[in-house]
Amino acid sequence: MARRTEKILGGIITLLILKTLLEEPKHGYELEKIIREKLDYKLPEGSIYVILKNLERRGLTIPQVMKNERGQEIKKYFITDKGKKFLLSHEKPLIAVKKVLDELIADIQKLKVRE
Repeated sequence: MARRTEKILGGIITLLILKTLLEEPKHGYELEKIIREKLDYKLPEGSIYVILKNLERRGLTIPQVMKNERGQEIKKYFITDKGKKFLLSHEKPLIAVKKVLDELIADIQKLKVRE
């Protein structure tokens, strides 16, 4: 069951990361916290870094090592122009999915009541 949830959320999390990086660069822990709060879902340990590495490999983000206020090195992620285009390219598919999500959820909830 958890595997299905992760698969469904994987694409949404990717888009959510890119959307968040549009606002300002973030490090992995910040992104993980934002996702947990927005989705009310705890990601499996280390999975945010797997997603970030994938985004970097695809040229959608670029990491930059910086020092935080305590002088520690941290890696912040920036969205690239390619990442912005990728995010924009998902507008129509997201609109299409949004149209059916409420219906799917309602039907699933009806099934639960019957059982």
